[in-house]
Amino acid sequence: MTQPAKRPEPQDNRRAIVRIMSREILEGLASLARLNGGDMIQLLVFTGIWSSNTRHLVASGRYAALHDIPPDSQRLPVPQPVLAAQLGIPGDIVARYVDQLVEAGMAERLPGGLVVPTAVFRRPDMMDGSNEFYSRVVQMVVALRGAAFQFGEDV
Repeated sequence: MTQPAKRPEPQDNRRAIVRIMSREILEGLASLARLNGGDMIQLLVFTGIWSSNTRHLVASGRYAALHDIPPDSQRLPVPQPVLAAQLGIPGDIVARYVDQLVEAGMAERLPGGLVVPTAVFRRPDMMDGSNEFYSRVVQMVVALRGAAFQFGEDV
């Protein structure tokens, strides 16, 4: 009777993975910050709002295609104090950036909190930003695989 083949011990590649992830995250954020006038904090506040608005949709697989943007009716407002706590940024700083985003039409104040409206995501620069970020994610996955990172149940 033959014994099942033993799986080789995974190599300890954590430091390489941390380097790859850190570089790719920073480069990706820097490239997206240009949509916010090059301001990284504004990018974080803006991204904090819209990602909170659609957090409940992530696991459902709905609105997954590039042009299948969740309608305003599917966006859940995020209260400004909750946003500040999630980002770990003082409330007065978040308030300043929220004011700028609202004034620029990039966000709206609703009774339940802040929302980035669907129309913002239909803008050509936002579509380009989504495509660019997607390309960066693909590059990151290639780099992670090159460092012997394993995805899925094989980990």
